[in-house]
Amino acid sequence: MSTLQSAAGGQNLPRFDVVAHANGLAPRSGADSMTKPGTAPSPLGKRLKAAIPRILVAASLLLGAGSLLSAGSAQAANAYACAPKIPAGPGGIFSINFSAILAGDTISCGDKEFTINSFNFGNPGSIDFEWVEINPAPGFADDLFSANINFTPSLVGVKAGFFDYNLKILDPKYRFDSVQLDSTVAINSSSPGATSVIKSVTGGPTLVSLDGAQVGPIPFQTPSPITVRDTWNVTARDVLTNIKDTYTQQEVPGPLPLFGAGLAFGWSRKLRSRVRAAGLA
Repeated sequence: MSTLQSAAGGQNLPRFDVVAHANGLAPRSGADSMTKPGTAPSPLGKRLKAAIPRILVAASLLLGAGSLLSAGSAQAANAYACAPKIPAGPGGIFSINFSAILAGDTISCGDKEFTINSFNFGNPGSIDFEWVEINPAPGFADDLFSANINFTPSLVGVKAGFFDYNLKILDPKYRFDSVQLDSTVAINSSSPGATSVIKSVTGGPTLVSLDGAQVGPIPFQTPSPITVRDTWNVTARDVLTNIKDTYTQQEVPGPLPLFGAGLAFGWSRKLRSRVRAAGLA
């Protein structure tokens, strides 16, 4: 019979006594705890025998929970930030392979934050999250922000997929101003317009690029954040290489300062009084 060593005092305990402790059963003496061959099992032996399946089930559940926790922690979302462009240029860029993307990943570029929701690319490739600073002066009013989906190798033949993400403006003084959709398609089929890329913006427009046509920029005034869904459908023999989403923004008109508002209203009252006085004269 195998034994276990107790934590206190180094006492060797029979294995079935340890099981009894685990089920709240008080251990008995060796004569009561064991059943000799050829004799009827004692009441304690019956209770232990009935308890063992429950213990094994509980142990397996605990082991399963531990494996799920470890798997979840290994798949935790990541936070990334754009690095300066190489060669050096205004703005920044962050590139990530399809195989490394996880739902919940966030990418910050300038005052924008992309959050990946779900995707089905259908091919290897990468995404470039890009910030192009048009004017180096402070502010983002004339800058361009884009998500470039690059298929490597290109999608050829009958292929379909999608990419969902949220886009947020981190600086509250700006709002979205326009959106543009572009794609790179080589047309080899006899059905023009059959290969399509569709961009749907929650609370904004829906853009459709057929056979690689550029659509936009289209103005839209939508509060941040927005949810974007790109879907594509490639027909037989056509080739889709790239999809590009581009956004611009503008500064939200600020409220009139209280001091300035007071002066404006005071001047307005004086002007009305002078007009009335002139009319009476």
